[in-house]
Amino acid sequence: MKLTFSLDLASLQQRLLSSPIRFLLIPLSWLYGLIVSIRNRLYAAGVFKARRLPCRVISVGNITVGGTGKTPAVIAIAKHLQQQNIRVAILLRGYKRASGERVTIVSDGDRMCATLKESGDEAYMLARHLSGIPIVVGRRRYEAGRVALERFDVDVLLLDDGFQHRQLARDVDILTVPAYSAASVYLFRNREKLLPAGTLREPFTAFRRANIILLTHTDTVDMLRLTKNATPKPRTRFQMFKNRRAFSALSMLKARVLGEIKAALQQLAPNALILESIHQPVRLYSLLPKQRFEEIEFLHVAKAIGGKRILAVCGIGHPDAFVATLRQYSPEHVVLLTFPDHHVYTEGDMVEIDTAFKSSQSDLIVTTQKDEQKLVDLVADWELAITVLEVALVITEGVERLDEVLLSGC
Repeated sequence: MKLTFSLDLASLQQRLLSSPIRFLLIPLSWLYGLIVSIRNRLYAAGVFKARRLPCRVISVGNITVGGTGKTPAVIAIAKHLQQQNIRVAILLRGYKRASGERVTIVSDGDRMCATLKESGDEAYMLARHLSGIPIVVGRRRYEAGRVALERFDVDVLLLDDGFQHRQLARDVDILTVPAYSAASVYLFRNREKLLPAGTLREPFTAFRRANIILLTHTDTVDMLRLTKNATPKPRTRFQMFKNRRAFSALSMLKARVLGEIKAALQQLAPNALILESIHQPVRLYSLLPKQRFEEIEFLHVAKAIGGKRILAVCGIGHPDAFVATLRQYSPEHVVLLTFPDHHVYTEGDMVEIDTAFKSSQSDLIVTTQKDEQKLVDLVADWELAITVLEVALVITEGVERLDEVLLSGC
């Protein structure tokens, strides 16, 4: 099996972090860190006060920019609470949404109430795939939470990407940490920097605020460690990768790697519950314009991908994790075409996807649910075999203690 990477560093931050200019940003990181530290100290001292709502509030977030699996974690926790007959609503900021409203109801749990542009891509994806769970977006989560309580009388408010949004008091803080990222920091001793010279939103001392640390992508930590540290810098758009023997050797070390990661995280957050999780592919379906989700024909992932030549297309925080998920089903090769996180696709992008599909001689294009709704209106004029991979976060270790922390005191 061949694995092909396209490292298209399209976003400004990615370009800066991969260039010598990064070191010129270090003084700005010091200033940013000072501001964050002062802000956190003022909240800890009670000078800045978080506003509390009359319901349980659970936040899911991270301390780095980019994808860490927090949105799949929000979906998993929302469904878990729903199965226990707990009424839950999800609050998001609504990143890149076009609506001028302070608070927008994206879904009332039964029907869509806003468009993709009014909602933001993540909120729209959640609304399209979650039933019976209202989705509300607003820059100020306290205001959005009040609207959700007044309209839907929920028991729990679930914040997507809420760890740094401290104006709203929460009962439980969950931090999502990708296992491959943690391996890079703790195993290879890489010293990640604060924004803008690095990817950290807060220093590692922020881990002390977490009640739960959710390790994500624990099944792909070995592959991604090898990708990050053994892949040569690409000279062309598509870089071949064939080191299968090294993959096998690193697989044998995974349990030890995870043990070291968890021990390091426990030192940072002695009182936090540490959980392990994987991103489990559920099904694959064709991306067809204007089709109702319940009318879609679902495909078996292993049968659809195994032995095939795959073009993976995505605009997410960590595209290499998407490749790692696909690779578990033994495709003949994978070609990764990446776009910036939260990318809004255009006709020009469709030309690029079509060109990559033909030049790589792929059998199938696979994209993510986050990218799905931004591509759906463009596929009508293109005869491309685009499919969407539905993935669910599954907690594999520590789930028996989850409710003890989530619902303590309810």
